Amino acid sequence: MKLERVLVVGGGMAGLHTVRMFREKGFQGAITLLGAEEHAPYDRPPLSKAVLKYRGEDAVNDVAELAFAFDFEAAGVTLRFGERAAAWAPGAVTTAGGERLPYDALVVATGSEPVRLGFGETLRTYEDALRLRDTISAGKRLAIVGAGWIGAEVATAARAAGCDVVVHEARERPLAAVFPAPVGAAMADWYRQAGADLRCSDPVTGPP
Repeated sequence: MKLERVLVVGGGMAGLHTVRMFREKGFQGAITLLGAEEHAPYDRPPLSKAVLKYRGEDAVNDVAELAFAFDFEAAGVTLRFGERAAAWAPGAVTTAGGERLPYDALVVATGSEPVRLGFGETLRTYEDALRLRDTISAGKRLAIVGAGWIGAEVATAARAAGCDVVVHEARERPLAAVFPAPVGAAMADWYRQAGADLRCSDPVTGPP
């Protein structure tokens, strides 16, 4: 079968690099990039750093400031942002709006999703970061579920804003699933020095 139409599902970094790779390797056919968010691919790590932490003149108030430098128009890529893939069948993806998008090759580059507990906030998108930034302020009490890297960065921003912070970690130490005990011990010390109340072996089972 001749490869003429490529559909990339996922408007993040992986989707962007997939599109770029096809063009750099000389693919001349049609490429469509489908993403659930309204924005072009942008850098997510700053969400828990610059976006969440800084206000005033230093604030990141436009997601375009985080966008990757890539000229989709010059690359001949059709952009379908703000549309979610709802169903898949050989040869076509159907969007949540009911439109059928045919393909010869499909690349699923959606990345991971945060665990959603049914209450509280998550931090994955630019809009998530703005909501959290508007929430954290001096005197507020913030509970963070998970003592991983993102939890640590949110705790840093919240403490800098004057919040009381409690971190609930289901395992016996931070990062227990991926790093040895000395790394977890160092992270636990960091939480204490930052003034956050770290509670290990303390899984969250429901809303307060």
